[in-house]
Amino acid sequence: MDYAQLLNEVKLRSDEEVRIIARQYDIDLSLAEIRALRPLLDEISFHWLFTGVPETFISKVRAAIGDSKTELLFNKYINASK
Repeated sequence: MDYAQLLNEVKLRSDEEVRIIARQYDIDLSLAEIRALRPLLDEISFHWLFTGVPETFISKVRAAIGDSKTELLFNKYINASK
């Protein structure tokens, strides 16, 4: 999966379109959760591919979408990276 392209698509799409994209990856996000995640998109760094996602960022995602959805999201990321 090309994460840079996916992130760019998410930035350009409406909240409802992002909701549909997330569902395609079996992640059910509410519109409120999508709106809470949007500001975090600008914090994502390419070098995390080499260093891992910092715990401070993961904490922000947890605050936005909760523990279970955060675990699901990051597990999908980790499994796709293998």
